[in-house]
Amino acid sequence: MRSGGGSSGHVGVHVGEDWWTHLSTYEDHTPILDISCGSMTVAISVTDRTVTDPAVRFAGELAAQAAKFAAEVERLHALPPAGTGQAPEGADQAREDEAGDGEAA
Repeated sequence: MRSGGGSSGHVGVHVGEDWWTHLSTYEDHTPILDISCGSMTVAISVTDRTVTDPAVRFAGELAAQAAKFAAEVERLHALPPAGTGQAPEGADQAREDEAGDGEAA
C-alpha cells in the first residue's frame, strides 16, 4: 500500500539483542512510537501531529504489516536449524491437534 505522497526518508534497521520499543501517548496530539536498536532510535508519528484520514490509514497499515512481520519471524523461528533433519519443536503435537481424535470439544 502506498499513500498519496508528502512523506520522505528511508532507514534500514537490523535488530539484534539490544532493542526496545516505547509508545508515548498524549491527550492533545498524536502518539509517537520509538523503535530503538543499539544507540539509534527511530521515532514514528504523523505530520503536524494531526489525526487525519490518511493518518488513520497509515496507523492501520503499520499495525497490519507489523503483525505479518511478527508472524513471519515466529514461523522462521519454529523451523529446525538447517541441516539437522529435526522437526520444529511442537510439530508432533501440532499434527495431532490437526488430525483430531474424533471427539467433540
